[in-house]
Amino acid sequence: MSWVTIIWSMIASVSFTLATIYLLIWFRERRSWAYLCFFVLAVGVIGMSGGEFGAMYAKSPAEYGAAIRWGHFAYGFIAVGSLGFIHFYFGTGKWWLLGAALGLRLLAMVVNFSTGLNLHIRAIQSLQQVNFLGEPVSMLGVWTPNPWVRLGQFAALAQFVYVVDASLRLWRTGASESHRRAVLVGGTLAFFILFASAQAGLVVQGVLRMPIVVSFPFLAVLLAMSYELSRDVLRAAQLGRQLQESEQHMSLAAEAANLGVWRRDLVRNEIWASNKWRSLFGFAPAERLDLEKVMQRLHPDDREIFRQAVAKATSEDDHYEADFRVVLPDGKVRWIASHGRVEFNGGGKPVRARGISADITPRRQAEAEALRQREELAHLSRVTTLSELSGSLAHELNQPLAIILTNAQAAQRLLVQEPPDLTEARDILADIVMEDQRAGEVIRRLRSLLKHGETSLQPLSINEVIEEVLRLTRSDLIGRGITLQRAFAVNLPQVFGDRIQLQQVLLNLILNACDAMAANPPAGRQLALTTTHHDDRVRVSVSDNGSGLPPDLERVFESFYTTKKQGLGLGLSICRSIITAHKGRLWAEASVTAGIPQAATTAGRGATFHFELPAARIDH
Repeated sequence: MSWVTIIWSMIASVSFTLATIYLLIWFRERRSWAYLCFFVLAVGVIGMSGGEFGAMYAKSPAEYGAAIRWGHFAYGFIAVGSLGFIHFYFGTGKWWLLGAALGLRLLAMVVNFSTGLNLHIRAIQSLQQVNFLGEPVSMLGVWTPNPWVRLGQFAALAQFVYVVDASLRLWRTGASESHRRAVLVGGTLAFFILFASAQAGLVVQGVLRMPIVVSFPFLAVLLAMSYELSRDVLRAAQLGRQLQESEQHMSLAAEAANLGVWRRDLVRNEIWASNKWRSLFGFAPAERLDLEKVMQRLHPDDREIFRQAVAKATSEDDHYEADFRVVLPDGKVRWIASHGRVEFNGGGKPVRARGISADITPRRQAEAEALRQREELAHLSRVTTLSELSGSLAHELNQPLAIILTNAQAAQRLLVQEPPDLTEARDILADIVMEDQRAGEVIRRLRSLLKHGETSLQPLSINEVIEEVLRLTRSDLIGRGITLQRAFAVNLPQVFGDRIQLQQVLLNLILNACDAMAANPPAGRQLALTTTHHDDRVRVSVSDNGSGLPPDLERVFESFYTTKKQGLGLGLSICRSIITAHKGRLWAEASVTAGIPQAATTAGRGATFHFELPAARIDH
């Protein structure tokens, strides 16, 4: 077997092997387009080696011209594959340069099949035999050059410029790995583009008396690219092992923290989950999972919350977070907290989500127990507060009852007269009904405050809540000689709250203010209530001109701290917990620094308690 046959067979076989390997890799990793471009380049080298081999053993000018023509066609694959590889692997080339180079090469391929025998030769009159690698091979004898050969040279020059520009841009990134790639891949490709064009041109021009050997230098390009890709494959394998180790460590950590790990393919609607996650939701280890199956496990009241969280994460925000209940196959209910992130493709479409889930049932039970105890304590505090109002409340009830009794006796006397005064009796009965309603309203307010029920948040007008508390404390304020000033904002937005609990907060703050002014002379006991609205917050302020506050303002909110002889020290602590549960805040200031009208305070004295609640957003 001749050396020509051995070498060109080796070029084709090596190129075929590399093409097969990287085509299979591309099928496994479709987003890595550099692998596909490498395959196209390798196919071009195979075709070029076949064309060169056919030209060297051509028996006639027609066979030689056809071999060179198809060799040009194969070189088109080399150009597309090599430029595409640089574009995707380097990521630094200019689009317009790439388009120009590919456009010129495409035009050259069209000319190759439409003028003369091929792009280089218009006609061949004869061939001649030369000795190459120890055996005779065919080459041009007498021929006519094709003037369109300049187009091929311009196309090669555009390829060279693009590769050099992309390599220099990659070099400027500064990384040592980028330097190596720019020199090894970019430098090798640029050199052999010039080499191939020069060698083919010199052979056709008759300067070199040897066959055209373009495939051999491009095999070197293939090997350089393969070396870099192999390094990437090895690096990916190392990263894969490291990732596997990290996943094992993460799984151990997740198991130790009682967390379940999940991953959802949004395109295929498939869910992978760890065994811990499956046990949290009551699924078998090998059971196939999708979103519909998971939805069936959710508590019916929580499915809409789950849907909204998923929709928000996949459309507005990449972060997913939701707390929901899961109904297990045995009927038990479990609270689950799920957190994750959504991944998007280059077009902004969500493709997958991953995250963790944890059993928060003990925490929810503890929160429910804490809420129950807080409501119990708040109820006891209300009872204690109302006991302080017992005298004024008795007056509130005695007054209408006394009027009812007097009117009823008067009506009896009118009815026994001859004739009875029915007109006057009707007026008296109307007064009786009005006073009965007044007494009934007092009793209703007392019953609502004494009622022991669960917290119920609903839209409320804070001005109306304040007026209800003031009606309840009216007699007490009069009895204590308190002068009341109101400054309520008009068009105040509603707040979400529990009416009874907010009444309790206001009642506590008002009575505390009255107690703080007990030492003042009767004419100097002034109470001011104001409401304002700013930045989606509703503020209520209760101000007095009493004994003031301690230097450490926060101390008044501590449990069991009190300045009253018979106080428990729980009122303000409970009030703050109620306002905090309403997503608001409660704080205290000296009245002279709180922006309260001067008429309501005495210079240097008094206290103001503020609480703010978020304004309610009601969707119609």
